[in-house]
Amino acid sequence: MDVPEDLPVAIPPSDELTELRAEVSRLHSLVGPSEKSYEDLTRDALTARDAARAAELETGRLRAQVVELENEVRRWRRDFVWFRDRVVKKVPIFGRAIGGLRRK
Repeated sequence: MDVPEDLPVAIPPSDELTELRAEVSRLHSLVGPSEKSYEDLTRDALTARDAARAAELETGRLRAQVVELENEVRRWRRDFVWFRDRVVKKVPIFGRAIGGLRRK
């Protein structure tokens, strides 16, 4: 059985430890000086996610409220048309009173 010649050269443990420490130092310089920075970043991300979810829920609640208000306005308009057609136009005194109010 032949041993392949392209195997990586074994790094002595002291050199490997030095390389790992250098990599950790490099990563700390990119993100922050301690593990607390990672925890704070994670906590901030979770807080932002929760705030976004709460905002989406509030948006949905407000949309539902807008739909309710639009339905009420439609109903009021329908009731007004009914009242105008059945009462105001058929009873002359109401028509004159309302017509007088419009001119002022």
